[in-house]
Amino acid sequence: MILRDIEMKVMSELKDFQRATVDRCFDLFTTTQRRVLVADEVGLGKTLIAKGIISRLASNHKQNGKQFFKVLYICSNTSIANQNIRKLKIHGSVTVDGVTDTRLSMQHLKIFEQENDLKVRNGFIHLIPLTPATSFSLTRGAGDARERALIYSILKRLPEFQGHSRLLHSLFIQNATSGFQWCVDEMEGRIKKCNADTKGEYLRTIIAEVKGRLTPQQVQRVMNKDYYVIAELRMMFAQISINRLKPDLVIMDEFQRFRELIAVDTDTETGLLTNAFLHGSETNTLLLSATPYKLYQTLEEAANSGVDEHYREFLQLVEFLFDDKEKYRQFHETWNDFSISLREADAGFATIINIKKKAEHELYSGMCRTERLLVETTGKSTDDSGTKKPVEISDADIHSFIQAEMLSDTVHVPVEYVKSCPYLLSFMEQYKFKHDVKRQRPDFNNLSKKMLFMDERKLKRFTPLPSNNARLERLMEVALENGAERLLWVPPSIPYYPLGGVFKRKDNFSKILVFSAWEMVPRMIACTLSYECERRTIGQLYAKEQDKRFKGYLIEDDEKQHRRFPTPRFAAGRDKTLTTVSAMLASLYDPVEHMGKTLGEIKKHVKALIQPMLDYIKREYNVPDKGTTDMDWYWIAPTIFDSFLVEKGQKIIPNVTIPQRKMPSDILDVLANMAIASPAICALRVFDKNTEGLDKLFSDNKRLAKQFATEIVSMFDKPEAIAVVELAYGKSDDAHYKNVLKYCLDGNFAAMLDEYAHMLNDQNPVSLCGQMCDALKTSTASYPIDTYTSFTGDRKNQIRMRSHYAAGFYQTRSDAKTVQRKDHLRTAFNSPFRPFVLATTSIGQEGLDFHNYARKIMHWNLPHNPIDLEQREGRINRYKCLAIRQSLAQTYRDHDFENDVWNKLFQLALDAKAEDEPELIPYWCLPDGGSVKIERIVPMYPYSKDRAVYERLLKILSLYRITMGQARQEELLEYLFNNDCDIEELQGLFINLSPITKE
Repeated sequence: MILRDIEMKVMSELKDFQRATVDRCFDLFTTTQRRVLVADEVGLGKTLIAKGIISRLASNHKQNGKQFFKVLYICSNTSIANQNIRKLKIHGSVTVDGVTDTRLSMQHLKIFEQENDLKVRNGFIHLIPLTPATSFSLTRGAGDARERALIYSILKRLPEFQGHSRLLHSLFIQNATSGFQWCVDEMEGRIKKCNADTKGEYLRTIIAEVKGRLTPQQVQRVMNKDYYVIAELRMMFAQISINRLKPDLVIMDEFQRFRELIAVDTDTETGLLTNAFLHGSETNTLLLSATPYKLYQTLEEAANSGVDEHYREFLQLVEFLFDDKEKYRQFHETWNDFSISLREADAGFATIINIKKKAEHELYSGMCRTERLLVETTGKSTDDSGTKKPVEISDADIHSFIQAEMLSDTVHVPVEYVKSCPYLLSFMEQYKFKHDVKRQRPDFNNLSKKMLFMDERKLKRFTPLPSNNARLERLMEVALENGAERLLWVPPSIPYYPLGGVFKRKDNFSKILVFSAWEMVPRMIACTLSYECERRTIGQLYAKEQDKRFKGYLIEDDEKQHRRFPTPRFAAGRDKTLTTVSAMLASLYDPVEHMGKTLGEIKKHVKALIQPMLDYIKREYNVPDKGTTDMDWYWIAPTIFDSFLVEKGQKIIPNVTIPQRKMPSDILDVLANMAIASPAICALRVFDKNTEGLDKLFSDNKRLAKQFATEIVSMFDKPEAIAVVELAYGKSDDAHYKNVLKYCLDGNFAAMLDEYAHMLNDQNPVSLCGQMCDALKTSTASYPIDTYTSFTGDRKNQIRMRSHYAAGFYQTRSDAKTVQRKDHLRTAFNSPFRPFVLATTSIGQEGLDFHNYARKIMHWNLPHNPIDLEQREGRINRYKCLAIRQSLAQTYRDHDFENDVWNKLFQLALDAKAEDEPELIPYWCLPDGGSVKIERIVPMYPYSKDRAVYERLLKILSLYRITMGQARQEELLEYLFNNDCDIEELQGLFINLSPITKE
C-alpha cells in the first residue's frame, strides 16, 4: 500500500472533529508553526489525532523526496508508551521500536538497526519511543545493565582499551552480578548483526564518534575504575545518538508530566539534550495534553506554593509554542486586554466578547482544543445521586480512630488516614506514621489489635471480617451487589439470547474505578475485597468440607507443597471440549442470525444440524451402541466433522484415533453447547471475521483460537473460578468441563467476546489474539500484610493476602517485571474479565484508558482541585465507553443487525443524530445523556465538610474555562459569582479553539 493510500485510510477512520484538528495542525506545520499543541478534553482521542498528523506529514515528506520520516514519541512512562505506541502505528510497514530500550544512550544502535530494516522492507516511517525518566536522566548514576553492556561492548573495541576487557567488565558490571553477562551477550549479538547488515558502517561510524569525543582524562579515569565516569560516558553516547536521530516530528504526550523539557536550563546536560530535539529549525513538535498547564489553581494552592502556577505555566507554554519574541509580545498584549475586560463588571458584554474573540484568534494560531461542550444535550451523562446518601458510621469507625490516637502521646494520626483505611497498621507499608509507631513500641490492648490489624485467625477460616470503615462498606455494597462475586466476566451489553444462571439480571453490571489520595488504599481494597469475594465463594465450599486441612485461606509453611483449595479440575484431556477448534461447529451457529430467539430454540436448531453428522460417523466408523462410553468422542467427533469441509479441492484428513467404544448419551447436547459457547469455537468465529482475503479453513486462525481457549481454561482452573462454577452447577470432578460449558452458555460467551473484539478494534487476528490472551495473564497477586505478631516481632511472619476480584494500581518500583505486571493489569481491567475493581492513586489519573468495561467511578477522597475530578472521570468517560454501549443497547436491542452487531449499532445511532452535530455523538455522548449513566460515587461521611467541598468542585467545573490563562482564577470566579452574572451568558466567554467550529 503506497503512503498516500495509507494516509487516506487513516483519515477515514477518524471522526469529523478529529479530521478537522489533523487538517488544522497540518496547515500550521506546513506554513507558520513548528510547534503545535492539541489540548482536546480528556478522552477525545488525541493519540489518534497524532496518528493522522503522522500520516499526513509523512506523505508530504515523501512527496518532497526525503528518505525516511522519523517520529520521536516522548511520554512519561512505559505504561503509557505500551498503550499508545500501537495506536500510532499507522500501517504494518511502519517500524516501531519496542518500548524496552528507551535509554537515549542506546538509540544509536537502534537507529542503525531500524534504518537498515526500513531499507530491506522498503519502509518509510520510523517511530521511536522515549521516556524522560530513563532517556533523559543521565547526569547521575550508572544507568541500567543493558545500557552499560552496550557501552562496554563498544569501548572494548577501541585501541585505548585493547587487552583491558576484564578491567572494563569489572567497572561496568556494578551491582548487576547475575545478569550483566547476559546483557553483554545480547548486545554483542546485536552489534555483530547490525554491523554485518550495514556492511561495517555501524562500528566504523560509532567508533570514530567515540574516539573524537573521548578525552585522555576520561580514558585514565576508566583505567582507574572511577565510578563517576560512567555517567559522563552515558552522556557522550546520548549525544552520539542525538546526532543520528534528527527527527522530523517530535510528539510529546502528556508532556505536563515532564514540563522541565520545555523550561530547562540550557547550561545543564538535560538542557543540551532537549534543545537538540526541540529547538532544531527543521523539527516539528506536536504537544498532546488535556492539561497542558495547571488548568485551575485555588487560592490555597497559590498560597502554599507562593506562585500563581496556572498563569505562569500558561504564559510559559504560549511562549514555547510561538518561539518568536514579537509574536509572543503581541499575544501578551492582546491577552492582557482580555484579562482586564473580564474584571470590569461595567464593561458591556458585547465589548468583552469582541476582545475575547481577538485573544482567541491569537491563541488558535498555535493551539487546538475540542471539548464535549460542543454538543448540547438534554440530559446529564453522569449520575451522582448516590452522593446524596452519606455513608453510615459504625462503632468500629469511631473505635478505629480512638485506638489509633491512643497509640502514642507524640504521634498524631491524621483523621483522613482512619477515614480512608481500616486496619491501618496492616496496610501502611511505607508510611512514616507506621514507622514512628513501631519505633515507640506502644502497648496494644485487645481492642487496638482488633481495630488496627488484620486478624489472621479469622482469615484462616474464611470468617467474615468487619469492614471497620464506612467507605469500604459502601464499596462492598456496590462492587458485590446482586451476587457479583460469582461473575467471571462482565455480561455483554447485547446478549444474543437471554442471560442465564448467575448472569441473570446483571445486564448493566460494571467494573469500578476507585481513586484515592493515599497509596495504602489500593493495597487495602485489593486485599479486603478479594478476600470477601473468596469468602462468599471458596468459603462456602470450605464450610461444607469435613476435612479442612490445607483448605483454609492462608497457606502455612507446612502446607506449601499442597495446592490451593479447591484443587484444579482439568486433567487428562478434560479441557478438550473447551479447546477443540472445529470450523464445522463454528459454521453451524450464526449468533446474529438467531438473535431474539430463546436458548432452547437455538439449541434445537443446532442439534438438528449436528445429528446427521453424528449418524454418518456412527455408520462410517462402526461405532458400537452398547458397552462402555468413551468421553473422547466429545472432541473427536468435531475433528471428524471438519473433514466434511472441502475448499479449493483440498479435503482435511482427521488426524485422530477413532475410539472403539460408544458415544456418550449426551454427546448431541454437549456438541450443541460447544457450537454455541465453547471458548475455542467462539474465538474462531471472531478471528475468521477479522480475516480478509484468506482461505479461512486453512488459515492460522485455528491455532490462535486454541491458544486463546487455553488461556480461558487456565482462568477456569483457578480456585476462585472453580468455586464459582461448582456453586452454580454442583460438584462434578469428572464433568467439570461440562459445567464450564454451561457457564459459558449462560454468560453469552460469544456475545461477550464479539463486544470485546469490537472494542480492541484490531483487524489482525494474530495481534488481536495476543491482546485477548494478555488480558488473561494477570495472575493472582499477593501483598505482604502486617499482623500484630509480625508488627511487634519478626517481620518475616507477615501474611500474604491475594488480589484477583480487585487490584491495586499505584506507584511501585520500576523494574521490568513490575512494569509488565502493570501493563497486564491495565489490559485486564480494559477486558471483560477480572479484576472488576481497580483502585489507584494519581498515577492512574492521566494518560491511561480504563473505559472499556467501567462506568462506575468512586472518589475515595475528593481531590482539592476540580480539574483532578474531571481528569479522573475522563479515564472512563471516553470513546465508545461502557455507558454509551449499554445505553445504545437499550435503545436498539430489538433492531435487525443483519450480520454485524456493533458496527451496525453505532451506525444506527450516527444516522439518528442531527446533521449539524459533530461526531462526538454517538461515540462520546448522547443527545439525551443516555439511559445508562456514568455513576459517580463519593462516599461522604455525614456532617463532614466533604459535602460543601463537592458542591464547590461542581460549581467551579461548570465555569472554570472562563479563567483560562488568567491570574488568580479563584478570585475571578468569586467576582463573577458575586456580581450575579448569568451562567449561560458567562459560558459565551469560554475560549473556543475547536477546528471543527472554526473551519
